[in-house]
Amino acid sequence: MEDQIQNLVTRKNNFLSKYLHLLLAVVCTTAFFIHESIDDVPKSYSEVVNKYLSEKEKRTELLNIFKNKFEDSEEYRAYYQQKIITNEAFEELEEVSQNISFLGFEDFQQFIGEFGWALGLFLYALFNFINTYMEPNRSRKGKLFLHFTLITISLYFIYWALYQYQDFEKFTYLLFSIITSILIAFGVHLIQHKRYKLIKSYILNHRDLIGFILKNTKKESEPEMWKVLKNIKHERD
Repeated sequence: MEDQIQNLVTRKNNFLSKYLHLLLAVVCTTAFFIHESIDDVPKSYSEVVNKYLSEKEKRTELLNIFKNKFEDSEEYRAYYQQKIITNEAFEELEEVSQNISFLGFEDFQQFIGEFGWALGLFLYALFNFINTYMEPNRSRKGKLFLHFTLITISLYFIYWALYQYQDFEKFTYLLFSIITSILIAFGVHLIQHKRYKLIKSYILNHRDLIGFILKNTKKESEPEMWKVLKNIKHERD
């Protein structure tokens, strides 16, 4: 029995078992926001785009000179007529795009893609938060921290989806990532700490109970007692 307690303490003080769950909690939390810490495009891409825009501007200047020179030609009038038709088609496209857009998203499908998972996460976390709060649970406080953090994350993205598709500053994502990481890490720590204390209590109670049984069992009943003790296991059918 003492060996069991010592093994439990050793596992608790082991670096991996002590900090791995906290590391996983932080990774899981920051996974929601880590993409905001990455540049939208690499620097090389921006340089190529700027070069293209610069060359395109030069081409446009030369094209305008060319069009002005042949403005009275039959070919130019045909081009200009087609340009009017093309512009009208583009305006029609803009109108249709505007009609199918939803809350700043390109369409309702894109909105559901951004909003749906956050709503599902919110309902899941809210259900577990209420369920955990209603049930007597020794590690309830830590679980409430976890569920509350998930509720906060889901509300964050729900607000983002409903906020006319306006993105937040990178600092906002960083700050929110730090706060939620701390909350989840603290919640996991509470759960693990309570779990350790609970297991240790079970072991100590088990030891005291067996000691009491051994002390008060009659000699002729010892074989039956040992038979019962051997059947003790973590899960009973």
